[in-house]
Amino acid sequence: MKTNIRFFYLWPVITWLAFSCTQEKDVELKVLQLNVWVNAARVEGGEKGLVDVIDRTDADVVLLCELYAGENETPLMQKVIDALAQRGKTYYGDGCNLPVGILSKYAPEEVSAFMPTPKEVCYRPVVKAHITVNGRTVAVYSTHLDHQNYAPYLSRGYSSVTWTKMDAPVTDPDSILIANRIAWRDETIRGFIRDARSETARGRLVIIGGDFNEPSHRDWQADTKDMRDHRGAVVPWDVSQMLEQAGYVDAWRRFFPNAVTHPGFTWPAGNEAARLNDLFAAPDADERDRIDFIYYYPQPGVALNDIRIVGPAASVDHGKITPEQTDDVILEPACTWPSDHKGNLATFRIAPQPDAAPPCPEKKLTFAFLTDIHLNKANGRDCYNGFKQALERAKSREPEFLVFGGDLVDINMGEQLSRKEADSMYTVFKQAVEQTGLPYYPAIGNHDRYFDAENGCPNGDEVFNAHLGGHSRYTFERQGVHFFVLNSVQHTDAGDLCIGAEQMEWLKRELVHVSLAVPVVVVQHVPVYSQYYPVVEAKFGSWDVVCNFKEELHLFREHNLKLVLQGHQHIHEEMWLQEVQYITGGAVCAGWWNGPFHGTEEGFLMVHVDAAGEFDREYVDYGWMAK
Repeated sequence: MKTNIRFFYLWPVITWLAFSCTQEKDVELKVLQLNVWVNAARVEGGEKGLVDVIDRTDADVVLLCELYAGENETPLMQKVIDALAQRGKTYYGDGCNLPVGILSKYAPEEVSAFMPTPKEVCYRPVVKAHITVNGRTVAVYSTHLDHQNYAPYLSRGYSSVTWTKMDAPVTDPDSILIANRIAWRDETIRGFIRDARSETARGRLVIIGGDFNEPSHRDWQADTKDMRDHRGAVVPWDVSQMLEQAGYVDAWRRFFPNAVTHPGFTWPAGNEAARLNDLFAAPDADERDRIDFIYYYPQPGVALNDIRIVGPAASVDHGKITPEQTDDVILEPACTWPSDHKGNLATFRIAPQPDAAPPCPEKKLTFAFLTDIHLNKANGRDCYNGFKQALERAKSREPEFLVFGGDLVDINMGEQLSRKEADSMYTVFKQAVEQTGLPYYPAIGNHDRYFDAENGCPNGDEVFNAHLGGHSRYTFERQGVHFFVLNSVQHTDAGDLCIGAEQMEWLKRELVHVSLAVPVVVVQHVPVYSQYYPVVEAKFGSWDVVCNFKEELHLFREHNLKLVLQGHQHIHEEMWLQEVQYITGGAVCAGWWNGPFHGTEEGFLMVHVDAAGEFDREYVDYGWMAK
């Protein structure tokens, strides 16, 4: 069943009904989002049509993209402001001379722009404006994400790069995601989430709208896999997952959760005023999708009252304008439609509540990170007792599991031990840990390796693997946090420590299955970054960090890498670089069971993750004393 409202006639009634349901102290805020299709110039009368749409929806805030003006042209936003003024409506507008902009009935207190992507490869800025509504600060963002590498075409049998027809469709979700991540959409959204963090922390309403050039994972699930030429593909699209993980709400799906009955198509719009061949790229496919969005961050005193699709009550399907046969509520303009997209019109109710920091998010995950234990023969029972004390102290802090950062044992201490002695030290380690009753995840360190080529241990990892789970690199997930435990003590031909080539290929394959929204933690023995020895000791050894850390980090470029836990140095060191925290976790043994090492007492880390996916940590000196 199709629901279609010509808002030119009914909008006053809708507005009255909305106000009648609100308290007098609340204020309504209507937000319109629209791609104006190359300055509203691709349709004859498109500029006037845009003014008509804004006038008739009476939106309080308008988020626009595809604003392109020549050097000697009056910007489209200024033309729209002037035209609306002639109709008795005052709007303020600023796009910082960028392709995205914001119009508002509320005079903005501050307008700024930022570029989350490298300008030379993807010119996709984000514009932000602060407005005050009912005494509350609202941060509104307008964006237009990268249009290249449009991966929804793949299941429809078209190239995501050239948009030409292929010999066969691609329906494997991993292959679709690999193609999708070549684009710079996720980088823009991650930049937005980072910028908006201070806004949400103050209790401010944050709204972002734009043409995302990527569907929602909510629209490509099992119930739609055999519809709209998805051809069985269930695709966990990245941008929508990233926003949900950060706490943002998809306004359309908040009101209409069923993607079968309410698909909310926004592209391609069935615009009768445009040239048909300009409206589509895949004439032999059903390319209809929802790629234009309004998201918001929920706050106390803010409610989403309503959302509508604005635009023609038709889309383009297999190269033909086709009337919608859905239950979508569409506000169809009684004017020239200026775009090849449809827009969103969301109505919020805002109570007069002052900005305030919300309560601290509850912790959802706590674990202990213990590194550099160095159980050995030379120190005898004393190191075993010290390790037990550390484990008891860690368990008393009620972690859900333990993570070990390598150098669990000292297989050689400068002397080659027998295989039997190596096995015995691993047995002692396992017995001590398993007495805690906690799950545990160990990484391999350089002192954990046992080399005996003649008796089947040529790589050094075999004894570790035999005792501790079968492989020195693996991955696991806990409470929505994804962990990669890596073997950082492999060798280059020159003898430097590294993440080996085979392991890098494994890591690349594994990352395909990890949503870009999921917080990621990397655990490895040899640091990715460390500045202690270069700064304090004025030296840098080839074993102080993995030599191919740049290549390793590049694999995580698009992912939500939050934390790298590392060991090896026996010092407690913390660094922040590009929103990633690197922590060298001290050492359970401190100075090899002979007191503090360069000022770092024997200890371990407690790591806490809150419901928003943010990490906190504390270094615990467990108070061991040599006997």
